[in-house]
Amino acid sequence: MGRGLNISVAHRQNRGLLLRMILQNPRISRAKLAEMTHLTPASVSNITGALIKERYIQEIGTLDEIRSIGRRSIGLAIRNGHYLTVAVHMQRHQITIGLGHLDGSVTHLTHLAVSDHPFPEELAQNIGAVIKDLVRERRESHIVGIGVGASGIVDTAAGTIYASLAYDWQHVAWAALLSRETGLSVVMDNNARGMALAEMLFGGSTQSSWLVFLFAGQGIGLGVLADGQVFGGGNGIGGELGHITINWKGEACWCGNVGCLETYLNQAHIESLLHVGDGETIKTALQRSYQRGTYYDIIDVVATALVAVVNMYNPQVIVLGGWIADVWPLMEDEVQQQVKRRTRFWNEPALEIRSSSFGSEVGIHGANAVALGKWVYGLGGRWEQTPADDGLDAPEETF
Repeated sequence: MGRGLNISVAHRQNRGLLLRMILQNPRISRAKLAEMTHLTPASVSNITGALIKERYIQEIGTLDEIRSIGRRSIGLAIRNGHYLTVAVHMQRHQITIGLGHLDGSVTHLTHLAVSDHPFPEELAQNIGAVIKDLVRERRESHIVGIGVGASGIVDTAAGTIYASLAYDWQHVAWAALLSRETGLSVVMDNNARGMALAEMLFGGSTQSSWLVFLFAGQGIGLGVLADGQVFGGGNGIGGELGHITINWKGEACWCGNVGCLETYLNQAHIESLLHVGDGETIKTALQRSYQRGTYYDIIDVVATALVAVVNMYNPQVIVLGGWIADVWPLMEDEVQQQVKRRTRFWNEPALEIRSSSFGSEVGIHGANAVALGKWVYGLGGRWEQTPADDGLDAPEETF
């Protein structure tokens, strides 16, 4: 079913667009914004004036550009401090919580240990207690809401963790539980999609609106940005690269399929292949296997994953996280050669493959990006429904 675009939605999109341009081009002038966005100078002036008044952005001095009336242009930049998010990155044994800022930085990190098979209500209470302490100490700022990056299959629109191998959860209305504990609005997504958003919004000089984030850990996560928008599929759970079949006679996977890519690319399997010993990392074990020439299976499976990404999504940039990012310098040349050979019609112009800009902290930056994507920068997944659709009321959104 098609949907029209009313004036308020168009205005919201233009605000988000201008904020993204200011975020990624600090000290940009109003004239340059109009040129880059194709909005009228009057529209740019009106929207940026409102954003200054609402304390999303600030003027930061004159620029070398000369305006038509002879005065120097005034630069604009994102303003930190007034608006904050609470970022929550959920991993198997640890949850990281921090305060997210509009420029993508995350501060005041707290790490919370997680037991095996945690009860959702109890875990929500523990996280809520940490969040309440963080918020209580920031009364001078406005808390926009909570952004959650969770492992597993996440239904973004419903705010539900549909299936999580890490926690052994199914059909958990996690956004509503966390909202009830904290009194804050909650938006959530699969952590890999949040990581992709963080790379696009805050990832430095190689940002692209056609970007895929591949994370390899206990499982395989994939975040896909198509022309700047998060791809989630018809039900918000698309992009499960880990569950494509690469060996139809292979081992059974927890998802019910057989021979899944995740079975061969997950960290435990790689550690087993490399005979990782006590006190050793995949990186040091891979260096040892290079000397013995026993690493080719790993090169092949990584290349196979990247070939699948290129063929399915035709990205301009692939960003790597997890154990692959840690060892990428060791295997980059050989994997790149395979990818170029096996995708010769799909990888032009030149495809960039790189490790995450945020290293091991990409998850918490991704959770911040999930919140900012919805409530500030006008990006993200399927937000048509509210996280409180099961009857647990979430606070009204801001922005």
